[in-house]
Amino acid sequence: MTDQKLPTQSAQPTIFAFSSIDGPMEHAGPDPDRIVSGTPVAKVRTLVESEDGRISAGMWTCTPGRWRVSYDEYEYCRILSGKGAVIDESGTQTEIGLGDEFIVPAGFVGEWLVTETMSKHFVVLIPGSGSMDIIGGI
Repeated sequence: MTDQKLPTQSAQPTIFAFSSIDGPMEHAGPDPDRIVSGTPVAKVRTLVESEDGRISAGMWTCTPGRWRVSYDEYEYCRILSGKGAVIDESGTQTEIGLGDEFIVPAGFVGEWLVTETMSKHFVVLIPGSGSMDIIGGI
């Protein structure tokens, strides 16, 4: 399956099922200068991306390791397999594993830690100027 673009408002809305993700995955980091420990290798397969690139969804997998992150975007994650943690810059560690669902907010600075090869579905939203100013601060 090739990457698909979200339809414009004039097109018939389409449902994109995560179960339809297939095909090869592409290298997705992390950048060597961000690695804290281990030798993590991440791969991604994008299911769909908006025409303006602000919204994307797909599947990500990564081998064990720890690396620094800084988010400009919001990311919804659903862990499909594996174990690890997300650690904020104050050191607070949130353990994550099979079935966990969470949102990493734009502005988050911290680290990802994968202790057992992990796979997740993700939805990423890059904020625009005031387009997501709703309850909860999005």
